[in-house]
Formats: sequence, structure tokens, C-alpha cells
Amino acid sequence: MDKHLERITSLKPSVAIIIINWNNYADSKLCLNSLKKCVYKNFKVVVVDNNSEDGSGQKLKEEFGDFAIFLFNRKNLGFSGGNNVGIKFALENGFEYVMELNNDTEVEQDFLDKLIDSINDSQEFGAAQPLIYYNGIKRNIIWNAGGTLINSLGISLTRKEGKTNKGNLKGEETDWITGCAFLIKSDVLKKTGLLKEFFFFGSFEDVDLSVRIKEQGYKLWFEPSSVIYHSVGNSSKSKEKGKEGYLNPQVHYLVQRNQIIFIKQHTNLFFIPLALAFQFVKIIGFSAYFLIRRRPLKLELAWKGFLDGLFKQYHD
Repeated sequence: MDKHLERITSLKPSVAIIIINWNNYADSKLCLNSLKKCVYKNFKVVVVDNNSEDGSGQKLKEEFGDFAIFLFNRKNLGFSGGNNVGIKFALENGFEYVMELNNDTEVEQDFLDKLIDSINDSQEFGAAQPLIYYNGIKRNIIWNAGGTLINSLGISLTRKEGKTNKGNLKGEETDWITGCAFLIKSDVLKKTGLLKEFFFFGSFEDVDLSVRIKEQGYKLWFEPSSVIYHSVGNSSKSKEKGKEGYLNPQVHYLVQRNQIIFIKQHTNLFFIPLALAFQFVKIIGFSAYFLIRRRPLKLELAWKGFLDGLFKQYHD
């Protein structure tokens, strides 16, 4: 390498990319292999194994131990708790950026360069996300191009899902960033605190952190020139269809509960009745669907999540 280019590379900020593995050797391996091809050099992968029962964590360490750092939890701490283990490691070891990256993703070789460059010289931006396509046969279809937050209803929406036209996308501010690929400046994390672990897994830990970053006065950025691919649902769906379908019924509990928690913690007091009424209408619709499809456990857990979110208190 040219000495001048080598010097430029050394000046790039350090990044810790955190990947959670839980009984998913195949996806984690694909993700790690794609990261090995990155042209950005000043990064380290931190794999947090969430007490996998299939030996996948150890198997990955045997294959990638010279490339990644492996941390093993004694119990499953969920997405938020597992990421917090990696985030603490990154902050304690002086990394300038921390990135949450789903293990069921694959990345373009230059994704990290473009993502870092998009906000590194802008003090007003605290975090950024790439353009995310579906993985597999739908690699030309957008899964997430940033997020929109409707504050009065406390709901979060993804932009451009299902679209195939990348040509008109440009870098812009976003209301929230998906935890699938969330790049955060370490100095910002020191102000906001870590992910709230009571969310566990399912949804809203990323929206919650996005809101807290903005409350600290920072903006969030969406960078379409940085591209990754996501095998959506691989971490929560079974390979074979059961009586309750493919999706784990526990996900419905967490999604309903976390939505209500988010509303209670971040929606203006004046709008909370409207937001909760909207969620009540939604769960009635879900209930009808579960009854028609004969999914009694999903019906039960969805309502339990709704009621737990409404009446229980959650604090880190």
C-alpha cells in the first residue's frame, strides 16, 4: 500500500461492530464473512453470544477467533441486553464509534467507509444508518431507508419499504434508526446511556435510543450510498411452520408491550389517550386475524403484552 494511503487509513476513526449470536451459526457466519471483505480497516467485530444452546458461539469462535472478539453471556439477555454487553466493551476500550449490526445481514465492502464519512465531520449528527435491502432473491427491494415517527400516535414507520428505485434516494435526516444497522458516536452514547434492557427483543429499543439521542440535541442521518442486506425475520421465525405459524408468539407479546411502553415514556401527555386508543383498535384487528387463523397463543400473548405495557412500570 502507498505510504500516504496507509497514513490516511490510520486516521480513520475506530469502530466496534457488535453482532449478537443466538443459536444461529449459518447467518452469523455469512455476516462475518461479508465483514471480512470490508475495505475499511480500523474496525473490530465484537460477537456477543447470548448463551446459545447449539454450540454455535464456540463454533464461530473456532472459525473467526482471529478476526473477531467473542464475549459469552451466561444467559440470554435479548437484543438490548446482549448489545449492551458489546457496547460496554467498546466504550471501555476506547472505540470512537459503536455499531449495532444484526447477525442476519450481509454488507457491501464499502458500506462502513461511506457510513462513517457521512457524519464524521458533522458534530450535529450523532448516529447514522445505511440503506437496507432485503437479502436473498429480493436483493433489489428496499427494506428500510430511514424511519418516520408520528409523535401524536407514538408509532414508528419505515421509509421506502417495498420500493425498488434507489436512484432518487439522497442522504437526509431521519426520525429514527433501526437497530438492524445503527452506527453511533461513542461520545453520544456516553450522554444518552445504553439500550433499555426491559425492551429485551422485538421492537422499540432502537426507536427509544433514537429519541434519546435527539433529546441530547443531535440529529440522525440516513446514508443511501452505504448498503447492506437483511434476511428479515431469521432471528424470530422458525424454519418449519407450526400450529402458531412461523413467527414466535413471544414476539407478539414484546411488540405489543414495547409499543405501549414507548407511548407512555415518549408521547406528549396530551396525545397519550389518542395513541392508546389507536393501539386498542389495532389489537382488535390482530385479535380477529388470530381467531380466524386459529392462533390462540398469539392472541393470548398479544393481549398480555398490551395489558402489561399499560399497567406495569418499566425502568432501567
